[in-house]
Formats: sequence, structure tokens, C-alpha cells
Amino acid sequence: MHKNLRLSCVLILVTLLYSGCGLLLNTMGASLFLSWLFWNLFLAILPVLFAIIAQFIHHKTKKWNIFILLLSMLWLLFLPNACYMVTDLIYLDSSLFIGTDGTYLPVLSSWIQLFYIVSSVFLALTCGLFSTHVIQQILPFKKKALHNLWIIIISLLNGYGVYIGRFLRLNSWDILHPVSLILKLSRNIDRFTIIFSLMIALFYLVAYWIFNCMIKNND
Repeated sequence: MHKNLRLSCVLILVTLLYSGCGLLLNTMGASLFLSWLFWNLFLAILPVLFAIIAQFIHHKTKKWNIFILLLSMLWLLFLPNACYMVTDLIYLDSSLFIGTDGTYLPVLSSWIQLFYIVSSVFLALTCGLFSTHVIQQILPFKKKALHNLWIIIISLLNGYGVYIGRFLRLNSWDILHPVSLILKLSRNIDRFTIIFSLMIALFYLVAYWIFNCMIKNND
């Protein structure tokens, strides 16, 4: 519990420092997409907050209750925001890296964009993986098979959530309008929806497996 709390504080601190560096770079002339980067990072850090609070309550009560259930639902609702930032790499398409003759261009602003956006993706994905690890620690399941099934289901929901956010432009709080949400989702299920969601799900599943192995080896 205490280790997770420290890691949560580190993630929040790094996010704040990252945001501060972005503001500094922007004043120095770098063309960074700070408005959407900061917003997406804020949404990506929310699953960490929900997960660590849920674990804290579980640590005190030693059992599940309505508050942990509510926090877990909020965690799941906002989890896709962490993985969503992987798709933000598409914005690098407008940057200049390679000239017409195939040589790499020494355009500093483009390379700053590359490293800054990739850093934000790494930070957001770490938040998602860490929060998933925290939630898994308080699951009431006894058998390993149920834990494996749980992470597969979470990955599938996460993949579909990223699709919803990127292509349908829906947000986590659209669940407050369930009727219109269900209608829009039902009208937008096709081959691309399934394949894209499965790709993101597989990506997250593999990333979590690696992350979980690293965490366990350090315990």
C-alpha cells in the first residue's frame, strides 16, 4: 500500500514537472499541442487517483464496499483515457522530419514535438498500467485464472473505449446520457471497430503483462 502511494505521488509529480517543461518550451518558441496534451494527461492521471483511493479504503476496511465499487467503476470509466494518448502520435504526421531526398531534417521544433509527445504517451500509459495493477491487487478473486480473465476483459473494454474516444469523439462523462450513448454505439459497429479495438486491447494486454512482471520482480 505504502509503495503504491509513493509511486502515485511520483507519477503526479512527474506529470506536473512535465507540464511545467512544456510551458517553458512553448515560451522558448516550441510549437507544442499543450492544450490537448495537458487535458489528456489530466484525464490519464485520474485512474491512478481512483485506484489508489480504492486501495486505501480497502486497506483500512479489509473488504469491498460500495465506495470501493464506485471508485472501481470510475477507474474503469476513465482508464481508456490513459491508453488513448497512444493514438496522439498521429499528430506527428504534420511535423517535418525527412526531406524530399530522404535525409533527416535538422528542424529543432519538430524533434522537440517528437520527444515531448512520445514522453506524454509513455507517462499516460504508465499511469494506466499502474492503476490497473493497483486495482488488481484488491480484487476478491482467489484463483489466478480469474485474474487472467479479468485483465483480458479490462483490455477489451479499454480497446473499445479508445475507439469510442478517437472516432466517435465521446467522453467518459457521456455515460450520463445512456440512451443516446447506446444508440450511437449500436450504429457504429463494423469490421474496423472490432479490429481496431482488438489491436488496442492486445497492445494493452502485452504492455500490462510486461509491466506486471517488472513490478513483481522488484517486490
